[in-house]
Amino acid sequence: MNYKLALLARDIHNSVLPKTYHFFGACIGIEVGFEIYNIYPEKLDDKVAEMRESLNGFTVTMPYKVKILDYCDELDISAETCGSANTILVKDGRLIGYNTDGWGMIKCLQLKGFEFEGKRAVLVGAGGVARSIAYHLLVNGVKSVDVLNPFAHETEALVQKMGPLFTGHILNQENLVQFTKERDVFINASILGQVGYDDFENLDFLDGLKRDALVFDVNYSNSDAKLPRAAKEKGFQSYVGKAMSSCQGIRAMEIWTGKKPSDEDARRLVASVEMEA
Repeated sequence: MNYKLALLARDIHNSVLPKTYHFFGACIGIEVGFEIYNIYPEKLDDKVAEMRESLNGFTVTMPYKVKILDYCDELDISAETCGSANTILVKDGRLIGYNTDGWGMIKCLQLKGFEFEGKRAVLVGAGGVARSIAYHLLVNGVKSVDVLNPFAHETEALVQKMGPLFTGHILNQENLVQFTKERDVFINASILGQVGYDDFENLDFLDGLKRDALVFDVNYSNSDAKLPRAAKEKGFQSYVGKAMSSCQGIRAMEIWTGKKPSDEDARRLVASVEMEA
C-alpha cells in the first residue's frame, strides 16, 4: 500500500518531515508519498476537505494546530488535553486528531538514555508546544514540574489542566534561580532564544541544577542561542529540538499504519538529522 501523507502549513519550504517519513516508511516496508501544502487561511476549508478524501494522514504545523480541531471528528486524549493537534489520522473520511509534539521530545531523549520517571523538571513556556511537553512529562511519570512563564493567565491554564504535580511561577531571574535548584531537567519551550526574540539575560541559574541534569531547548533555528551553549560549557547534557520532529514521526507512523520503526532505526535518523547544518 502506498500511504499518502502531507504537512499542512502556511509558510514552510524546508522541513525534515519528507526525509523522516520516507526513511521510516522504508524501515517498516511501506511506500510513502509526502507533500507539503502551504495554505492561506481563506483556503483552509477547501484544502482540508480535499485532504479528507485523498490522504491517509497528515501533520499540522503553525498556525493551524488549534484551528484543525474544528475539522476533527474525534480527538485522542493527547489532543484534547493539549488543546491542539499536529497529527491527523484519516479513517473512512473521518479526521482523528492527536498531539505528538511532546512525545517527540520525550522519545528523542529516551533514545539517548534519559528517563523521566521520578524526575523534577523545570519548564519555561506555557504555549502550545509547552503544553504538549507538559502532558507527555505527566504521562511519563515525572515527580514535579515548575512552569515559568511571563503570562500568568497562560500559566494558570496549563497548571489547572495538568494537575497538582504542576506549579506555576512568573518568569523572572529570581524565580529561575529558586526553582532550578536541585532539579533534574530544564526545558525551554518558549520563544526565548529564537531568532528575532529576546534571549536569557543571565544563565547562572543553571548552576543550581543537579550535576547530572539534562537541559533541552526546543528551539534550534538560532545557532547563537545562549542556553544550549552555556549548558554544555557547564558540563550538563545539552540538546536542542532539531530531532523532535523526526521522533514525532515514530508515533505518527504508528498512528497511520499500525507499525512503528525500531529504536535502532530512529537513532540512525536522529544522528543523521543532528549532523545536518
